[in-house]
Amino acid sequence: MFPRKPATFFALVVLTTALLLSAGCEKTQTPPVNPSQEPTIPTAVASTATATQEPTATAIPAAALVNGEPIPLSYFNNEVWRYRDSLAGQDVKPDDVEISQTVINFLIEQQLLAQEAHKTGYSLSEADLQVTIDNLTAGLGSQDALTDWLTNNHYDDAEFRMALTLASEAAWQRDQISATIPEEVEQVRARQIFALTPEGAQRALTSLASGTDFSKLAWEYSPESGGELGWFPRGYLLYPEVEAAAFSLEVGARSEIIQSEIGYHIIEVQAHESAHPLTTDARITLQTKALNDWLSTAIANSQIVIQVP
Repeated sequence: MFPRKPATFFALVVLTTALLLSAGCEKTQTPPVNPSQEPTIPTAVASTATATQEPTATAIPAAALVNGEPIPLSYFNNEVWRYRDSLAGQDVKPDDVEISQTVINFLIEQQLLAQEAHKTGYSLSEADLQVTIDNLTAGLGSQDALTDWLTNNHYDDAEFRMALTLASEAAWQRDQISATIPEEVEQVRARQIFALTPEGAQRALTSLASGTDFSKLAWEYSPESGGELGWFPRGYLLYPEVEAAAFSLEVGARSEIIQSEIGYHIIEVQAHESAHPLTTDARITLQTKALNDWLSTAIANSQIVIQVP
């Protein structure tokens, strides 16, 4: 199969999601307390006879502001811890700057998705949140097991509940974006003769001009697949110049030599339908592209202030 455009997912790998799903909790992701921070003990303050003032509200320290809404600094710090934990055992790890950038980008995207869910009218209710936590507790076996899991994953109760809510709302919005991709779209079925050098491609083109069957040459040049590309929609193939040529040709026609970054291609179109069922892989690719396009637009049109290095 000709290389396709790889699906790009959120770079952040959060262990919480997998653990929650394995425990029977749907569409969740999480946050916690930095274990390196010792608890502070307030010092006693002597009372005086003077009148006291009402305490003023103190803003929660934020790692970033997304359209005025804060991403708590504690949430960010604990996501960094969880991300580091997920890298345990890997020989090559990203440095601290890369980790911080990955985490803050992920949390900004999560916030944007949750904000859009709210605009559309969806929010996770307290009752549904509690059902999610109850299911997780049952999956882990006991409340004590959940408490241990929270501690081991750098959580306190309040931040855990916040993270579950955000994750659920972001997941709901991702589903809405994915649903915009129909089951059937315009697609082409094609095959190719692929050569690593221009000389090889030119020999194939000369052979085709002399009457050699395209299929025969395709098998000679690609004995593992016969050059078969199968059915594919726009935005699926890895090399856009090849895809563009395939969609521009009539059925039964073949292209001239097309150069890509990996070599030289001659395309023959076998079929072209205005609506053909997507394969699972192609559907996931288009859904991922739709999500990435949505996020790019949302970021460009949002006020985002990052307050961590």
